Amino acid sequence: MFQLPRVPTTDQILPLMHQIIDELTQTRNSVLKATTPETATFANTLLPLAQTENAVQGQLAMIDMLQYGAPLRETQDVVHSALSVYAEAQAAWIANGDYFRLLRAVRDNREDFESLDAESQHLLERELTVYRMAGHGELDAEEVEGFLQEGANIGQIERKFQENISREDGGVWFTRDELEGVPASDLGKWKSDGEKEKEKLFVPFANGGTLAVLTYARRPETRKKMFLADNHKLQSNKPLFEKIIRQRARRAHQLHHSTHAEYRLQQRMVKDPKWLGGFLNNLKDTLCARGKDEIAVLQQRRVKDLGDKHDTDCVGFPPWDKSYYMRLVEEEVAVDQLQLSEFYPLEQTAIGMLGIFASVLGLQFEPLKADEGSLWHESVRVFSVWESTPDKQFIGYLYFDLLWRENKYRGNQSVNLQCGYLRPDGSRQYPATILMCSFPTPTPTSCALLKHHQVVTLFHEMGHGIHDLLARTKYVRFHGYRLPPDFGEMPSMMLENWCWMKEVLQGLSCHHTRLENSYLMEWRKQHPSSPDPPMKIPEDVVERLIKHRYLNRGLYHLYQLSISIFDLQIHSLKTDADISGLNVQKLWYDIREEVESMDFSECRDGYAFGTFSHLTAGYDVCYYAYLICTAMAQDVFLSVFAEGPFQKDKWEKYRREILQNGGGQQDLFQMLEKFLGRPPNMNALVEGLRRADSQH
Repeated sequence: MFQLPRVPTTDQILPLMHQIIDELTQTRNSVLKATTPETATFANTLLPLAQTENAVQGQLAMIDMLQYGAPLRETQDVVHSALSVYAEAQAAWIANGDYFRLLRAVRDNREDFESLDAESQHLLERELTVYRMAGHGELDAEEVEGFLQEGANIGQIERKFQENISREDGGVWFTRDELEGVPASDLGKWKSDGEKEKEKLFVPFANGGTLAVLTYARRPETRKKMFLADNHKLQSNKPLFEKIIRQRARRAHQLHHSTHAEYRLQQRMVKDPKWLGGFLNNLKDTLCARGKDEIAVLQQRRVKDLGDKHDTDCVGFPPWDKSYYMRLVEEEVAVDQLQLSEFYPLEQTAIGMLGIFASVLGLQFEPLKADEGSLWHESVRVFSVWESTPDKQFIGYLYFDLLWRENKYRGNQSVNLQCGYLRPDGSRQYPATILMCSFPTPTPTSCALLKHHQVVTLFHEMGHGIHDLLARTKYVRFHGYRLPPDFGEMPSMMLENWCWMKEVLQGLSCHHTRLENSYLMEWRKQHPSSPDPPMKIPEDVVERLIKHRYLNRGLYHLYQLSISIFDLQIHSLKTDADISGLNVQKLWYDIREEVESMDFSECRDGYAFGTFSHLTAGYDVCYYAYLICTAMAQDVFLSVFAEGPFQKDKWEKYRREILQNGGGQQDLFQMLEKFLGRPPNMNALVEGLRRADSQH
């Protein structure tokens, strides 16, 4: 075991960052002083730097995490300053042409290169790619410096974009009448204006507010008002986003790449923009027809609701009605998500999920009492993770930071806090990883409850966490899911399948009223004529849920496809005319309307693209990863796990051949092909939907 990482205080962050930078700078300077292209080898050129990177990564990861998890804005401001200092240092390091020449000499030394293990070869190739993407080999020294400074400028704009999202605190005031249909559990979370006769509640866009109104509010005008207000938030991010896209394009052109997509795909599993465009167009051809059929069903239900009004109000299907009518259609044939959520209290569901992973992978998760200096917020929990073998080997630490709070990252993610790696003496540094989510907070009369899609999210993020805990690489650069995202999402998406298994859903369930007597008393007060709810979720509810797993699934994937096409198009600007003529706002709504078959005509003055964090947080030219990884995940699940989802020998093979490798394999397609015993089937997403249709 190793001591839990310490959380630096606000005034320690900048000095710690300078210390990290000094260590890395000294290592580089030592290499440059002692080595020439004639004497350069992997051992005296790249290995010393890799070992220093290994040693400082945990401190760097802690600072990086605090931009998402620190409760105080003051701390986040200091973190952003520290990350800017680090970005400047990185630019200075990579600007050094002497080091690039040493790396190139190492790669040209065939005998030395071929003597290296595969992960070390991969590290050298990856480092050379980083330097070439900085302009070395194409630009002179002064141009490289300018190129890197431009990259640092883009990074600062990206951080401002993200900061605006995390600090957005808008919302809409509604009367209780306007919020008719919204569950009491949501109403109880929102602040009141204190008026007795016409009380209004402030519904925030964040913490599940927008989603609750769009899903449950019975009045169409309420849903429309909420959607349009949410759609108009963060106008300040529009010019930032446009500037980022234009500057990315110009930088790519400077290195003689036709587009930023071509430039960026050098670091992805998919290398060819044409192949990617073909993959997305094929999905569009097959999924759009399905999406139109699904919208037609929602529209039919909407016409029935509107009655006499439908002649004028049903020309197109508006996006603010999507969640509401998807819910009604699901409830008619399948299950009430609100009722279902009563059986999935967050804390118990998360612990039950750990039990599943413990069983199939031979692990133990033990709660750990951590002192304040090891936690960044009082709600964070820590587990030590062990092999459940007789010798009980230690694996690492898992943190839960699961609830929404002010200033916290608004999405759901897994965050690495310490990579595992091999020390020079042969011993291993153990990893630590965080499930950092923003599930809606508890109400005064109930604990936090998960709808089924949130249970799926929990499993997805835990998939990243398991990948992080079980990887065994030599270098932090490749640890866990530090690999191209267009492969890295695959293990997590594969694990989503367990959220559709009867055994799992029943095993995880526990009606929240059984957790505390006060919850049961409150439930009886709200349901005076009903018997007490059962302990476990009824079997027929689970069966209906599973039977209709693919209901509205086309629309789910079409949303991903819209963003993926948008991502590729805004990063495919080939000429100065393309760059100056870019209209991000128009393109966003054009693509969404065409692909998703909804009427966005009243939304086109909005800024929804400015609320979308992925494309300014490392996922540029990568949102397609969710679609490609869904295809690979379905292929792996159907061909390996479907018939024996809990067979330990299959899990052991998967752990050994996929998870343990992290990003250490250079050819990820080849790694997957070896695991499957054949080339991956990239059509598995669509084939899975068709198979499901034929079964019903």
